[in-house]
Amino acid sequence: MKGRKLWVIAFLAFMTNGASLLGIGQGSAGSVARAIECNHNIAHNIQMAKALGLLVGNPPIKPNGEFFGTFQVDCSALGMCSVLT
Repeated sequence: MKGRKLWVIAFLAFMTNGASLLGIGQGSAGSVARAIECNHNIAHNIQMAKALGLLVGNPPIKPNGEFFGTFQVDCSALGMCSVLT
């Protein structure tokens, strides 16, 4: 890299990290990324707290019918009703 390309790359590097190099950390690219991540985490935690807050004090809903699993057995067809009960 010679001349013009080197100065363009140096300028871009200074623009992205120049604020942190000068001691003004709030304007650097890393601090912006951390702020975005922090805002995302705060929003996610607020949503989780609201969702869990709706569940407090409410018992879980029981299903209406009995659950036999994946397969149901008709004991009268097998002639084994006394064994299964």
